[in-house]
Amino acid sequence: MKNGRLKRFLQNSALFAGTFALCLLGFEGALRIAGYGSVEIYEPDPVLYWKLKPNQKCYTKIDRKPVHINSQGTRGREFTVARQPNTIRIVSLGDSKTFGWGLAEAETYSGVLERLLQERAGPNRKVEVINAGVNAYSFPQMHAYFKNVALKYSPDMVIIGDANLWTQFSDSNSTEFVKKFMMRVRLKNFLRRFAMYHYVVEVKLKEVYERQRVKFIPVDPKQDTLFKEQQAKDPDAFFRSSIEQLCGLALSNGVKPVLLYMPVQTTLQQPAESNNVWRAKMLISQTSNVPFVDTISELAPKAEALYLDADPVHLNAAGNEIIARKLFETVSKILIP
Repeated sequence: MKNGRLKRFLQNSALFAGTFALCLLGFEGALRIAGYGSVEIYEPDPVLYWKLKPNQKCYTKIDRKPVHINSQGTRGREFTVARQPNTIRIVSLGDSKTFGWGLAEAETYSGVLERLLQERAGPNRKVEVINAGVNAYSFPQMHAYFKNVALKYSPDMVIIGDANLWTQFSDSNSTEFVKKFMMRVRLKNFLRRFAMYHYVVEVKLKEVYERQRVKFIPVDPKQDTLFKEQQAKDPDAFFRSSIEQLCGLALSNGVKPVLLYMPVQTTLQQPAESNNVWRAKMLISQTSNVPFVDTISELAPKAEALYLDADPVHLNAAGNEIIARKLFETVSKILIP
């Protein structure tokens, strides 16, 4: 009797597990057909914390625009590490606003800038604007990327875009912290491979996801014990120092730095001086004699029409066009006089 009941229990359990697995596979397949999943994947890195996995074909989470990650781990077409003769090369650093959240590659300000500069340079010179934007990158991560990766590309110029201020990762973090964070990156990348995660967590449970993502990306340093020792009396000092170091590193290697400020929609009606990033970049521009491209006056008149729907942070294609043309005014005078 006992053996018979156990056998039936195991059979029913196996049937239930098989049915459940088939349902999950069907749900996963249906979601992929509906356009969910296939978002960008990252690799853990002991210096950069996370970086784009090379050789990907994926889509933006918003509006499903195609994304190509080349063999160098940047968004856009292939390029050689060694700069070719008669080539103007620019490295564009930043976070998701540089990467192109919800945009096709040609719609990003880096893509538009490359097109404008190529038209100015003519057929005898090639222009490469390397879009090295990575979602959620901080200024210290941008500095580490430029020092350890981008300098190998021998760029003529580096454009320092905006960064994520609530992640203050740097190369001075403890080995213990780095090890823990690598585990977080691996876990999230595993989950991001499933369309169910994209649909359920990042779409349907977006508000819950925003609250819980601190498990993967710690936010305000004041609330994170891992950053207590880094938090100085001046809360802007940490990222301001990274921008200064980045500019200094560029100048010492013969690379022309350009500082770019892209305000979020909610700050356009406020005095520029009240924004800590604007203040930091303006100060560094004055003290280091580095060009500062401020786009407030160009964006403010049509602010509501220049950002993605229900997103006051990321500019749409029209907004990126404005950014690129403003950059072009400065960059072209330096590189293609």
